[in-house]
Amino acid sequence: MLTREQISELIPMGSVARLNFRLKQLRDAGYLSSRNIWGFGSAVQLGYYLGPHAPELFDETERAAVRTHAAEAADLKVAGLAHRMLVDSVHIRFLTASRQYPNYKFLTWVDQYSPWWQKLREYGVPVQADGYGEYIMLLHFDALLTFFLELDRCTERGEGIRSKIDRYVQFAKTGQYEERFATSTPFRVLFITTGKERLEHVLKIIEQKTDKTFWLATWKDFKSSRLMDAYWRRPHKDGYYSLSSHL
Repeated sequence: MLTREQISELIPMGSVARLNFRLKQLRDAGYLSSRNIWGFGSAVQLGYYLGPHAPELFDETERAAVRTHAAEAADLKVAGLAHRMLVDSVHIRFLTASRQYPNYKFLTWVDQYSPWWQKLREYGVPVQADGYGEYIMLLHFDALLTFFLELDRCTERGEGIRSKIDRYVQFAKTGQYEERFATSTPFRVLFITTGKERLEHVLKIIEQKTDKTFWLATWKDFKSSRLMDAYWRRPHKDGYYSLSSHL
């Protein structure tokens, strides 16, 4: 399920008029379907997903999976849909950043509903985050940079937030991640919050536990900046940091 804005980020089509025309063509031909969705501000907008004729574009071996994905998108419940689509927006930003950064390469994404979380739990990962990603900045330091995504919409409070932070802190201290993922670079936890007040609140909780691991940004800064701009806060550190930093 993608919004018009998300589709335009994935596949730039020039003007809004051209994008609307193409989406209408695809929907009229049955390659896309759409439904009303909420969650991005107060207005209703359309969410697009694979239509009844979409399987025709795939090999015979893939058509059953395409039909399953289309049916799942059509049946997505309203509750949780806004959060899911915001996470998809973060994924799209990492996926398309190579257009702006020739030396950047996005390698891995595990979304919040992937069965791979079972394997990650076997590797000692103590949380099921909103996403897990890996990328490198070639010719810069060529090190693998990895992150767990926590998209905070101010729905989790008190002990829930503290427990999650504690689990990340303890996992980082054990060194299991570096050993089992065969990397010399510690993982990061990217916290994207609803606004500055919420960011400061979460940052204070984190600073009681550690001065490492966590990177925080508001949704507004993340969405309005280029991916590798310096807009991330870190516990017990002044200033703003870029995800391209090898820290």
